[in-house]
Amino acid sequence: MVKSNKKILIVLFWVLFSLMKVSLQAEEICLKNAWNAFNKENYEQAIKYADKCIDEFGKQAAKIQKNLELKHIPEPPTGKVSSPEKHKIFERGLLNDVATAYWIKGRSAEFLYKKTKNLKYKRIAEEAYKTVCKKYKYGRPWDPRGWFWSPCEAASTRLPIE
Repeated sequence: MVKSNKKILIVLFWVLFSLMKVSLQAEEICLKNAWNAFNKENYEQAIKYADKCIDEFGKQAAKIQKNLELKHIPEPPTGKVSSPEKHKIFERGLLNDVATAYWIKGRSAEFLYKKTKNLKYKRIAEEAYKTVCKKYKYGRPWDPRGWFWSPCEAASTRLPIE
């Protein structure tokens, strides 16, 4: 009986681990796709992928943000940080990714507005920038060059859009 329960627990552990792994992959894929489209100046596609990340993970990211605010946790720093701080920031992966998705959406829409002068894109950009600054202040994406940045800070410098 004990061996049977142990086997069940091991199987359950691997199933849960696999599900978590799939979720993390999906999270990374939608943001990776948004970045790829953005870097290729395919801004319509970048907005679509960013929206997918926001739709899939926005509620969870908002809960993380709200929890940090309720506990009066100081906002994380930008730039290079200590290893313990780096670990804390990486633990907030969904929050970081959703904040980044809003920034990509805003920046993409801003480029489209400047190119087409279509006011629809101006509204999309402003809404994305304001949302990231209002709802996701704790988001800190990792720059592969070795530091963290703030989508909120980056977005606030883009407003107002002219």
